[in-house]
Amino acid sequence: MIESEKKVILITGACGQLGSELCRTYADLGWTVYITDIDTNACDKLAQSLSQDLNQKHLYFPMDITSEESVANAISHIEDQQITIDALVNNAGTAVFSDFTERTKDEFMKVLEVNLFGTFNCINQVGKHMVSNNISGAIINIGSIYGVVSSDPEIYTDCPRNNSEVYSASKAGIIQMTKYFAVHLAESNIRVNCVSPGGIFNDQGDDFVKNYSQRTPAKRMATPQEIVQAIVYLSDNSTASYISGQNLLVDGGLTSW
Repeated sequence: MIESEKKVILITGACGQLGSELCRTYADLGWTVYITDIDTNACDKLAQSLSQDLNQKHLYFPMDITSEESVANAISHIEDQQITIDALVNNAGTAVFSDFTERTKDEFMKVLEVNLFGTFNCINQVGKHMVSNNISGAIINIGSIYGVVSSDPEIYTDCPRNNSEVYSASKAGIIQMTKYFAVHLAESNIRVNCVSPGGIFNDQGDDFVKNYSQRTPAKRMATPQEIVQAIVYLSDNSTASYISGQNLLVDGGLTSW
């Protein structure tokens, strides 16, 4: 069994808005952060930024979550350094934004491949790593409110990015997959949960922000850090040790209507 001195987390899709905030927060908390993304240049820039700001080294490598070989190579690289993974955040994902009447089979299957198979691929391989190294690990998947409720087309009046049917279906699948693995990994003391964010502010159009805020009881959009803190909570075995199989909605109450 390999032993790690510090808590180690592997974050997929690490270079986007939420992913980079996750990396920075976990680094601030003293975790060793493995930054993975399909974009090598973005990984390098994020790792350098964290190293400069926090005066500690953080490792990165490109990883395609849809490739069994790519994920296996990433885990082998970590194990070669005599390091084990304590937590996994399945943050990588993709979407299409055109109207469903224009959807092609290739577009539909690509979203399912990345969001559903990619999440399964990482859970399966990192889960095996945790089991073989006797790690009481935590796996957090990223769902969406649109895996629970349908999007409201009246929100998207000035936004070219309509929420798609296949994105919603893939996120609903991730929520159910979370429950499946929470049951099947429980005997190895591995907890599996999901965080489903509501809308995160990211310089969307004024009408979109106004419409979304009016639709939400909290009357505003989320900040990335509000989503991150929910993920951090679920990854901590000292505070969330009896929580598994849950889908935590961080949505300002939108799904409560």
